[in-house]
Amino acid sequence: MSAIGTLNQALSRRRSNPLPAILIGLGVIITAVFTVFAFLEASRTEPVVILAREVPYGQRISADDLTVVLLPRHRPVQLTGISSPTLAIGQYAARHLAVNDLLQPSMLMEHAPTQPVYPNGEALTPGMVAMPFSTETIGPLTHRDRINIGFNDPNGSPDVCDQARSAAEGRQPTVVPPSSPLQPRPYACRLLSGVRVLYVDTEAGTAYLELTPYQSHTLWALQAAGLPLWGERYGSDSPVLPALDRLDIGQITVEELGTSTTSLSDEAQP
Repeated sequence: MSAIGTLNQALSRRRSNPLPAILIGLGVIITAVFTVFAFLEASRTEPVVILAREVPYGQRISADDLTVVLLPRHRPVQLTGISSPTLAIGQYAARHLAVNDLLQPSMLMEHAPTQPVYPNGEALTPGMVAMPFSTETIGPLTHRDRINIGFNDPNGSPDVCDQARSAAEGRQPTVVPPSSPLQPRPYACRLLSGVRVLYVDTEAGTAYLELTPYQSHTLWALQAAGLPLWGERYGSDSPVLPALDRLDIGQITVEELGTSTTSLSDEAQP
């Protein structure tokens, strides 16, 4: 009996266990189902709104400005967009909208703008005015910069800056025009310091500056007088320089140029 029992036990061990095969088959079926489901889900699309034509900043959006395209339902958050044109029609463009731009809620505003906003998003402060200024004397410039503005007086009248500054400060001029018949030296005068740049049109070579109405009027008056204007880029965190600071070639001192000359001499040393 023991031999027969041993034989039966040996034969029982050799019988194949169907459980692993069942589990493998079940895994294949589940994988196939999920693959089909993922494919179907990935192929699903939904409507989103894009621009059919350009819409300038501040213009009211109409149905003709928009069109609808289908995009995959599962896509990056940046491409979420707006699903229906009715959500945008009647709204105002919060910036310049280009053809084929995917319309986002941040591109829309409910009311028409009360202050100009430039393509870079900078807005004019209420009570201020924007003035175009040539960047020819400045060079590369961004809206994150500040600039100083001055003018040149080729006639060399030595009291122009002082008279203007004295009038602004409510005191008597301190510079007396010389009675010498010699021709006065031309000079440069710094007029404003740390002026905010709203926007730079690089193609036109023009920067739009934010000024008070009086500052703007002053620049127009200088232009009307035929005095050449100049500008210089100045850091936004740099200290404000004195306004109406006059300088001609005869006033230049080595001490004032010390920083630049020291740097140059240090670079020249072997």
